[in-house]
Amino acid sequence: MLRENDNTPKAMEFTVFSKARGVKDEDLINAVMQFEKEYITQQEGVIFHCLVRNLNGDYANLVFADDMGSLKNLPKGFMDSDVCKQFLECVDKDTVKMHHHTIMKDNFVIPDNFACFEHGTFVIKKDIGFTEDKMLTIADTLEKEYLNDFDNSRGHFMGKLDDETYSELAFGRTLGKTREICYGYFGVDAGLQLMDLYDPESTELNFWYLIA
Repeated sequence: MLRENDNTPKAMEFTVFSKARGVKDEDLINAVMQFEKEYITQQEGVIFHCLVRNLNGDYANLVFADDMGSLKNLPKGFMDSDVCKQFLECVDKDTVKMHHHTIMKDNFVIPDNFACFEHGTFVIKKDIGFTEDKMLTIADTLEKEYLNDFDNSRGHFMGKLDDETYSELAFGRTLGKTREICYGYFGVDAGLQLMDLYDPESTELNFWYLIA
């Protein structure tokens, strides 16, 4: 895990992948740590990076940056860097899925002591009079009236991937408690209102924990 500064991020990259055949966890972790040390630290605009895993055995790179331009510049030197090539050798290229999120919360602060997070993406239902302001108001209420009641809660924001697709991330201290809290949305008004915006067939939800 790498934190370059305490800037307020405006953009996030989330890249999911599986290991290449025959690659051990320790090989991947070592490659990622070298990638951080020798490549990420040299990239302008990068605030934070870590490697996470879910209970299905998938992995993901999480990167926070000052702006979207910084994220889009990140891969430009990959093929000229030995540590990037070593990292890529650990990855099954056919499984890579990269998403860029615009962070829709002006005052989001990357938590100091999170160990896991919920990552969900969804497409908004058609013809429901949706506005982004309405969604953000519901999310703010959810934080104030529900998430902030738990010591486990470390941070929360809504993101935007494209004109139709949005995201929600909730950071926590432990995987078990974070899962329990997020599934508790079904029992609170703001949680139900937020979920009522989603096209259920479009929703992708998973929980990730920090490994490097």
